Amino acid sequence: MLWKATFGLGVLGNADSAEIRDALYRRIADPNNDVREEAIVGLAKRRDLRVVPSLFAALKETVLSDRIIEAADEMLGREESRKGWTAKEYAAALKAQLSA
Repeated sequence: MLWKATFGLGVLGNADSAEIRDALYRRIADPNNDVREEAIVGLAKRRDLRVVPSLFAALKETVLSDRIIEAADEMLGREESRKGWTAKEYAAALKAQLSA
């Protein structure tokens, strides 16, 4: 179960190393949506900037998943989700933060 392994590595633990980030980065292009989104969350949790293009792409999807909201909140340094925010609001906040 690649999904469970990616979830465990990326989200459950707080360990951080180049090897962990690289393993998560290799999964952001996975054809399985669950694996891909867990990798995005794991990289966002570690504020790895390599996740930014994938996060912006996910914010353009028709349905905004809870995992992508979690990843956006992680990149924004928020402890609580911005309930009711749209994908456009998350994208604008991320762009503002990244350009600062």
